Formats: sequence, structure tokens, C-alpha cells
Amino acid sequence: MRVIVVSESGRLTLPIEVRRRLGLEGESEVEVEVEADAIVLRPAVVLRREDAWAYTLEHRALLARAHADSREGRVLQLTEEELQAVGP
Repeated sequence: MRVIVVSESGRLTLPIEVRRRLGLEGESEVEVEVEADAIVLRPAVVLRREDAWAYTLEHRALLARAHADSREGRVLQLTEEELQAVGP
């Protein structure tokens, strides 16, 4: 265990071995959570608002169903011409 200093303004510096273990490189964003008497830091993944739809429960369920169909061989193979006829 290491002791680090929290500055008067609330800043702290994570030791390099901690940053490496968390996969933090350069300027990084982390989630901060307070649990009882501990602070938990987790690397954060920040998404653009217009990309957030891909992570909704509904979309993830559709994707899981598509992967299951693919594993079971329920796929549709199209030629390039057929694919172009489907649309952009």
C-alpha cells in the first residue's frame, strides 16, 4: 500500500504502477464512486450521445439474437447485386 497526497485543491497523482494496472495512458477519464470509507476509481468509457443507442438494452438484445442466429447457421447470403438492391 502506498500513501499519496491530496493537494489543497483536491488533486492527487496516481502512481505509475496504478495507472498501468488500470490501463490509463496520458490524460484519462475515470469514474469515481464512494463506498463506505473508500474511494473506488474505474477507467471510464465516454460515448458520444449519438452513439449511445448501440449500448441500450434493446439493441444489445437484438445483437445477441443475431449472434445466436449466426451460430445456428440461420444466415442469408446475398450477392453484391442483391445487396445493392436492398438499399444503402
